[in-house]
Amino acid sequence: MFSIKHSGLIKICHAIFCSAAIFLAQPNFAQDKQDITLSADELEYYLIQAFQAATAKDRIALNHIGIEVIPADNGYLVSASLEGYPAHQAGIERGDKIVRVDGKAYHPIYSFNAKDRNPSEFMASTKIHTLEFERRGETVSVELAPVFENLYDSYRSATLNSVQTFSVGNKIIGYIRFWGLSRSTSDFFTLERTMRSLKGCDGIIIDLRNSYGYLSSKHLDMFMRNGRGNFTVSDTSNQHAAITSNSPALVTQAFTRPIAVLVNSKTRGGAELFAYGLAKSGKTSTLGEKSPGKIGNYTLEGNGLRYFPADQVLIDSQEFESIGIVPEHIIPFPFAESRRNDPQFEASIDALLGRI
Repeated sequence: MFSIKHSGLIKICHAIFCSAAIFLAQPNFAQDKQDITLSADELEYYLIQAFQAATAKDRIALNHIGIEVIPADNGYLVSASLEGYPAHQAGIERGDKIVRVDGKAYHPIYSFNAKDRNPSEFMASTKIHTLEFERRGETVSVELAPVFENLYDSYRSATLNSVQTFSVGNKIIGYIRFWGLSRSTSDFFTLERTMRSLKGCDGIIIDLRNSYGYLSSKHLDMFMRNGRGNFTVSDTSNQHAAITSNSPALVTQAFTRPIAVLVNSKTRGGAELFAYGLAKSGKTSTLGEKSPGKIGNYTLEGNGLRYFPADQVLIDSQEFESIGIVPEHIIPFPFAESRRNDPQFEASIDALLGRI
């Protein structure tokens, strides 16, 4: 389904690309272009593995509670909680620090899966666990049971679970969080049906924070006329972008009303290019924090997945790898900051109301 290609030599780009709502960061913002290897001890390994697996049966399933985490002192900091999954249902939020499961130190993989098994041999468990996490100086205990599922399916389900509409004054705002972008035909039809439910909204928020996946021109076609011609990718072997001129258009009409797009430091792969393409429509406000510029490829090496930067790939003739995009409106929201409100989400509502 996906082919792995090695990138060439690293080169540094000193150009800045600007558009109406988003621009490539200046080089002093760029991250080091170092190879990164993910091990099977990390949740990210199972996300990448599932998304680039050749077939559905090759995607590794594991017991998990539907979160993304970052190692922290004496625990793991939650950077995202997937809608509809055990952690979200138990009230665990971004900014919480998970410290223990069943009285033992928490590990995102081995608190719920046998450490002495290969990942492909993980088995479903129905055990209910007691999980402890810290929030604003207090320790909270909850009981939950993980799901046994590959993360490709989990991210697709969480995307559908995230859809909502709400009123602000006399305006109707729609919201969808694209946890994972897929090029599957069935996913496009599902997404098309989902977008029909939002067509009556005065504006929509597209949340791409912590998002990953593979962009197709069909994604852009849902939100702008001739989305496939909105930008160019110099290297057609780049896994994360399928911007073609000959793929059939979707039946649905493009959403032509204002859009607010949320990105952060964990927006990567096709999700970054999705935000970039949407911003060029001129009807989009982009908010949040700088993206990492991570559109390279992973390849299996030993027991890990090694990342190869796409430093030869040009987006609109500009380098993107390790440079990424900077939102039109910078709204800091550190993962370690636990608060009752979401300043980036609230700012996106204000941005929409200013354009509707």
